[in-house]
Amino acid sequence: MGCRWAAWAGPPGRVKNPLDCLPGIWFDFLPMIVKLTLENFLAHGESVFEFAPGLNVLTGPNNTGKSAVVEALRCLAENPIPKHVIRHGAKEARVTVELADGTRVAWIRKPKSAVYELTPPGAAAPQTYAKFGRTPPEDVLAALRLGRVPVEGLDEGIDVHLGNQREPVFLLGRPGSVMASFFAASSESAHLIAMQHLLTDKVRKAKNEKRRLEAAADAARSDLDRLARLPDLECALETGRGMEDQLAVLARDIPALASALARGGNLKRRLTALAARTAALQKLAPAPQPFAVAPLARAVESQAALGRAREQAAARIAALKPLAAPPALAATAAMDRLAAGLGRIRAAYGRMARKTAALAALTPAPEAFPVVALAADLASRRALAARMARLERDLARHKRLAPPPETPSAAPLAALVRDMRALRQRQDAAAAVLVRRQERLAALHADIEIRLGQVGVCPLCGGDLRSEIFLDAGKRTA
Repeated sequence: MGCRWAAWAGPPGRVKNPLDCLPGIWFDFLPMIVKLTLENFLAHGESVFEFAPGLNVLTGPNNTGKSAVVEALRCLAENPIPKHVIRHGAKEARVTVELADGTRVAWIRKPKSAVYELTPPGAAAPQTYAKFGRTPPEDVLAALRLGRVPVEGLDEGIDVHLGNQREPVFLLGRPGSVMASFFAASSESAHLIAMQHLLTDKVRKAKNEKRRLEAAADAARSDLDRLARLPDLECALETGRGMEDQLAVLARDIPALASALARGGNLKRRLTALAARTAALQKLAPAPQPFAVAPLARAVESQAALGRAREQAAARIAALKPLAAPPALAATAAMDRLAAGLGRIRAAYGRMARKTAALAALTPAPEAFPVVALAADLASRRALAARMARLERDLARHKRLAPPPETPSAAPLAALVRDMRALRQRQDAAAAVLVRRQERLAALHADIEIRLGQVGVCPLCGGDLRSEIFLDAGKRTA
């Protein structure tokens, strides 16, 4: 659409060369419309158009509302004389555009009046404009920048943004005087020449930068060739460090191994002594079976206790004869329980005394050897023996290795590695810049070819505007 490519960059009322409309090359361009919304406008009940960067084409059968889209933009930019644009059955028509910078502009057409709503970027509520006459408000025109270009001899000016469906190509249907006035207003051919000079200067600078980057890349490659042996040296240095670490580990483990071997020798001697003691004990005859004296002792104790009880009972009877008759006894259940408990305690005490007397004549049992500690010592000895075997194998392997090479100071090597990394980073950055500039140069060439294809002929001399002639002319000028 016209609003995607028209690019007038000067103050209002002054027109630059139409070739200045090439986007993104030399001049600022208009805020791009990224979204268009039509509500109750002609055949559109509610239509939303979201535009992508570049060229957007709207196609479809006849009478489907394509021309209404252009008419909606015209109403938004010019607020024309009231006519029937409100959809049948609706109370108002609304045309809303959203620009690339976030600005939103809405044109609301009611049966008797029109209203504008302008929402700047980041604003919460829109600014409403009413009763402004036939011309749209200045704030709206400044935000849209879709107004007509004034040309001498034409009262209504020239619309460089929107074209009607049945009109010829831009300016081809106008008289020669109008075309001359339009191009005269664009400062003649000065802008076209400035554009060519600027393009030539940019191409020359890009080529110089390319040559400079290629020379830097060649220098970096030569530096990298001189440093080609650094990976081998680094690998050898890493190998030497690994061997040094292994030797340090061995130097730390050998004293521990010697201590473990000494403990193993002590355990071996202790085991030999225990084996000799066990063999000596096995030669002794078994101990005689002791006679069971416990029942006899219990019987003797019982007879003695009965004799003492009889004597105590006789003494008590003799002592109680002169006494008066005892009073009536109260309940003796608690006394019976106490007496029974005392009897059980006396019996237990007697059994303990008999056991003690019977065991006093026996030989004391031999002291038991701590077999658990011996088993732990044996397991530790086996583990130490296995570890010693592994260390002996490692020592045998290390004896076959050549001594490590003598390593000089690593400070120059580290500085060289840092310089090489810095050169590599610079080379990568220069290559990325070169790729981006080549892509931009290719994009510029493609845009120039498209624009020259649209213009077709030079508006000044009438010659063909082909990309190879146009660019070659710029090179010769440079």
